[in-house]
Amino acid sequence: MAGGEDRLVVFVHGWGVTNTSSYGQLPARLQSEARNDAGLSLDIRHVWLSQYVTFRDTVQLPDVSRAFDAAIRREIGRELSAGRRFICIAHSTGGPAVRDWLDRYYVQKQETDSCPMSHLIMLAPPNFGSALAQLGKSRLGRIKAWFEGVEPGEGLLQWLELGSPESWELNRRWFDYPDAASGRFPVFLFVLTGQRIDRALYDHVNSYTGEPGSDGVVRAASANLNARFVELVQELPRSLKRLSGARREGPRLEVGANRPSPRTAFAILEGCSHCGAKMGILRSVRDDSAPHPTVAAALQCIGVRNKEDYQKLCDAFDRQTEETQERERVEKAERLLLPDSRFIHDPHSMVIFRLQDDQGRPVEEFDLKLTAGPKSSPDHLPTGFFRDRQRNSRHWGTLTYFLNWALMQGCPAVKDEGGKVIRSERGGAESLGFLIQPHVTRGPVHYLKAGLIATAEQLRDFVKPNQTTLVNVALRRVVREGLLRLTTDQAPRSFKNDPPGEIIP
Repeated sequence: MAGGEDRLVVFVHGWGVTNTSSYGQLPARLQSEARNDAGLSLDIRHVWLSQYVTFRDTVQLPDVSRAFDAAIRREIGRELSAGRRFICIAHSTGGPAVRDWLDRYYVQKQETDSCPMSHLIMLAPPNFGSALAQLGKSRLGRIKAWFEGVEPGEGLLQWLELGSPESWELNRRWFDYPDAASGRFPVFLFVLTGQRIDRALYDHVNSYTGEPGSDGVVRAASANLNARFVELVQELPRSLKRLSGARREGPRLEVGANRPSPRTAFAILEGCSHCGAKMGILRSVRDDSAPHPTVAAALQCIGVRNKEDYQKLCDAFDRQTEETQERERVEKAERLLLPDSRFIHDPHSMVIFRLQDDQGRPVEEFDLKLTAGPKSSPDHLPTGFFRDRQRNSRHWGTLTYFLNWALMQGCPAVKDEGGKVIRSERGGAESLGFLIQPHVTRGPVHYLKAGLIATAEQLRDFVKPNQTTLVNVALRRVVREGLLRLTTDQAPRSFKNDPPGEIIP
């Protein structure tokens, strides 16, 4: 980026916002920093603040991306036609909305090189959804951590629910993206988020607002676009004669795909929560000379000019995240007339399972159990590592697990500021797996039990701290000969209780 280059900056707010004051003073701060820092090869002269409606039930995420495309062309289209590009800074739901725009209008059309956006800087984006979304409109409307007296819209809530079909499809395509950072006109993506909880916004009825590994609304693992896609396929047995009684497990799952996402610059910023004037990653920014992690990180992102710069920043952000999580490992909360409380902030991971059969139909009636140890038992799971599970309300074949990565891997003792041990050393899981028990296991059409045991090496590969793993499980749809038979017997007879017969290959 050449010194003194005139850049357009477009801000996109999050969900439930009805006033551009939600941007705080970050736009003004970036302008003043660019003017005052002689070493910054940037001149921000134009800042556009987007405003879009999120509280109408009819509004869907593709509608927002469509309106964003129209607004960009209407307001700055002439400048973009002249070859100028813009930087987008998006907060919360604004991040997935702009990602949908990029995917819909440029990636799917294989026109990434013509994208007018050069940088997408996402602040606390729910890229893989938010656990709060399943609480519903009426309950969410009362949570201060997300809304300010605005009733949310059902359409966007459905996208934001963990494991929604829409977010799955957008994130699944993400693994196939071209290397946009190497194009003739590169597009650089960044994710900045926090992991602190603003206790003043904590809702005691809804524990998600104080969930470790999150900023009170969005989990760090859900914000992070560094992710992994794993496909597990169940082979079809030739015969079920030997799979009777206790051995009726069915064939195990085989790994059909194991792919990392494109590397994305990701940083956990110290002392930042999702929103609020005190700690919010966006609203707490002041137009003054006081250091602020959001301002510093955003300027680092804006300063990226090429792939080499981008990779260096990815490395720097990785180090920053590790250091931040170490400093914020123990949070001390002072309480009047009561002993101080201490909260341990471990790195967490999210795993989203989607079950379907080999015909692409959702498998919705099943139980899924996590297992560990040499006997693949739920009883051998590390104590405290399992944090939460949600089933998507519209796609029952999708389950999202939230796991304490530190306890899963094993970690040393945690001490307070005085050196007192507040959690002893923990050993991790040598292996981690899961068992799937379909509810329909007999009859002319059914499914078989399935399972996977991941070794310690596979576990480290499949599940990483502050990241999401998408696991697509394809169960074989077993069809038996008894579903349809031909007979030459003309005498009437009931075939209601005939045996199901062998498997149709």
